[in-house]
Amino acid sequence: MNTPPEAVPKPEAVALALAARLAQDSFGTGPLATLRRLDPGGSLAEPALHRLLAQEVPDAWLGARGLRDWALLVHLLALGAPDLHRGGARLGAALHAAGFSESRLARLLQADRTALDVLLPRACRFLLAKGEHLHPPALIQLIRAASATDPAYLDDARTAIARDFYRAERDADRAASPVSVEAS
Repeated sequence: MNTPPEAVPKPEAVALALAARLAQDSFGTGPLATLRRLDPGGSLAEPALHRLLAQEVPDAWLGARGLRDWALLVHLLALGAPDLHRGGARLGAALHAAGFSESRLARLLQADRTALDVLLPRACRFLLAKGEHLHPPALIQLIRAASATDPAYLDDARTAIARDFYRAERDADRAASPVSVEAS
């Protein structure tokens, strides 16, 4: 009897699985601290990182640029673990709720993959400092889009973040000043 090959997981599901692992008490404070200090643009020879990636990320995704992409995500999730690293609003809406400035948003949206190693951790630290939760699927979508060879994929990811940011702004403005309807 032939068994079907394992289904390839979606990156968003893997991002959530990584977040769940980081929340486990058994993960340990030492490895978590190591991942918080990780420089995604530097050396990635960290046992805690590779142990976590080996448990959740398919080997085929860890080639050339893939390892750096997943290391960046793990670093971001570690910054918010164990309480604020999952369950948040989509990235644009969370950034608006936290009071992220429009100029900082513009820099983040224009960042290439190398600049994301610096700007995305800053944005996530800002969110976490304001008590906002991270949204792992949105983070991995942006990271992978910035590494993609198809510029349309990155443009779509950037557009989704901007759209969510400005819709959240619109909704906040509407909630702050409800339109009064005059009775005729």
